[in-house]
Amino acid sequence: NNNSTIKILDLSLNPQVTAMAWHRFFVACLQSPESSLEGLFLCGNLSVEADDMMAHLAGAIAHNHNDTLEAIDLGENLNITKIGWSYFSHLLCNKSTITSIYESNHTIDYLGPTRLPVDLDNLVKLNEHENKNEVAREKILQYHFQDSANVQEFRDITLKALPHAISWLGRECSWSGKENSGHTHLYQLLRSLPSLFESKKTAIAGTKRKRE
Repeated sequence: NNNSTIKILDLSLNPQVTAMAWHRFFVACLQSPESSLEGLFLCGNLSVEADDMMAHLAGAIAHNHNDTLEAIDLGENLNITKIGWSYFSHLLCNKSTITSIYESNHTIDYLGPTRLPVDLDNLVKLNEHENKNEVAREKILQYHFQDSANVQEFRDITLKALPHAISWLGRECSWSGKENSGHTHLYQLLRSLPSLFESKKTAIAGTKRKRE
């Protein structure tokens, strides 16, 4: 059936539904290019094979590029373990590469009243910001460049593009609250590229020494 007009769907308290049936529903509903679903309630449904169902649910959302889904209420599903929640951490921030982070889900900002793992809770809160480009940038700063060694990737950028990269890295975030402005990473980058900031006099002196 055409589900393009359904915005909110409450399927809570249906523990008798089998894991296979839920999996088929996730594929049919959430992966549909016509889906305009914004809210999905699944309270008390994941009583059996909860972590596997979380994997199916996250996988279905990952394959839907409409980015309309903002809230999934997973309250009262006490059988979800850290493994199950990790599928959603990966959905909201695939930390493999800068590109994979950028292409992660930046719209889901509610997973119910359940206490979430710290990492996932941070990602959900980041997704609350309306500017999704800023959300993607913040995730890249927090999760890709948390390893200072990754800042060295900027050293391979062409000189023409480098000023734009430095500007992107160092600009202030546009929302209040806890954020990573990128200033620490910018400092690390500039320390690794001292040649960019040589004075003209120093550069000339260095050239003379080479000639001698």
